[in-house]
Amino acid sequence: MENNDRGRIGQATRDVKDYAALYADRLRLGLIENLSTFFNALFGVVVLIVLLWIAAMFFAVALTWVIGMLIGSMLGAILLMGGLFVVLAAIVYAVRRRLIVDQMARMFGKMVYDMRKKHSDDE
Repeated sequence: MENNDRGRIGQATRDVKDYAALYADRLRLGLIENLSTFFNALFGVVVLIVLLWIAAMFFAVALTWVIGMLIGSMLGAILLMGGLFVVLAAIVYAVRRRLIVDQMARMFGKMVYDMRKKHSDDE
């Protein structure tokens, strides 16, 4: 009888170890999936920002040239464009929390919620 109890305890111990290993694997796979989604989104945003920055610089040079021809002073046009960029930078700085921090928090929250929903033990 005692031999049978030891066999059951040994089997239960092995089952708990297997369960813990599977649970750890599931968490690792979920983390890998969420990190790959995050870095994919981050890479896309960085590429988009770089391309938009290049386009903005071309448009800024063209607009500076046009303003310089209209007002007759290239120095005045450069100063106007510099002022415009300072105003735009101040606006972005003022709404940085809504533009950047809130979006990142929302994305991480969605990842965690999706991971819990996808990998719940209720299945």
